[in-house]
Amino acid sequence: MSSNKRKGKGVPVYGYARAQAGKSLKRQVMALSERVERENIVTDAGDTAGLAALKEKLQAGDLLVVKSLDQLGNNYEVILREWRQIAEVIGADILVQDLPLIDTRKEREGIPVSGIVQQILGFAAERDKERTTLQAQGIRKAKERGVRFGRPRVEYTEEFIAAAEAFRKKQITLRQALERTGIKKSSFYYHLKRLAELGLISA
Repeated sequence: MSSNKRKGKGVPVYGYARAQAGKSLKRQVMALSERVERENIVTDAGDTAGLAALKEKLQAGDLLVVKSLDQLGNNYEVILREWRQIAEVIGADILVQDLPLIDTRKEREGIPVSGIVQQILGFAAERDKERTTLQAQGIRKAKERGVRFGRPRVEYTEEFIAAAEAFRKKQITLRQALERTGIKKSSFYYHLKRLAELGLISA
């Protein structure tokens, strides 16, 4: 029996893990190792080259294990696309460790789990698109009204620089400096640092 087959069942089992913010790749691999031989675990630290190569290897009837659904993509549209390619086009099964109910080898009331998951992902993907569209429309309308996004631009006038220098030398309080410059506390410290970098005030 080859090393990539589970004992007693002869089904090739693979694992996939992808580095993400707040999710340790090492911990994902450790979790996958409970079900998958280490040599059959594919990882991606940046892009998804590993997943692409794994899909070339997967065959109908194989089992792919992932720790969570978001391993397959950064948004529902991508997850749905990968799910369809693996479950429908390739015909491999998928097991999600964090959600044991998502196991395409099973059925729920006579309906294949894969079909149920696709419906849920499809709904979520549509909602994502709607939110993105509404957000884009809101930003466009705000820009049309003259609303600016990002850190506001500040003109380094003589009065502004003088107030910053006086604060740096502890000649005035922060409150007085904010009143003279007309900006908020968080912005003031940013521009204070910027002025020092430009050599306009003492470092």
